[in-house]
Amino acid sequence: MKIIKIILALVVMGISVYGLITKDFSYGPISSLLLGIFFAIIGIDEFKTKGKNSWGMFFMPVSLIIIVMALFSF
Repeated sequence: MKIIKIILALVVMGISVYGLITKDFSYGPISSLLLGIFFAIIGIDEFKTKGKNSWGMFFMPVSLIIIVMALFSF
């Protein structure tokens, strides 16, 4: 899980920096989708380690909203 989180974070940051530098925001929906997946993985990890009363209750709905909005923007 830790390697997947690191890879997703680097890819999202890379796409976002690329978009800011080149002013080409065509990869924005892909970045949003990967960010939603990243938040979902963080939420699952929080549920595993700290249980029901943790930040997982925040990350899971936020990740679903981000994923749905990213899918609508394709």
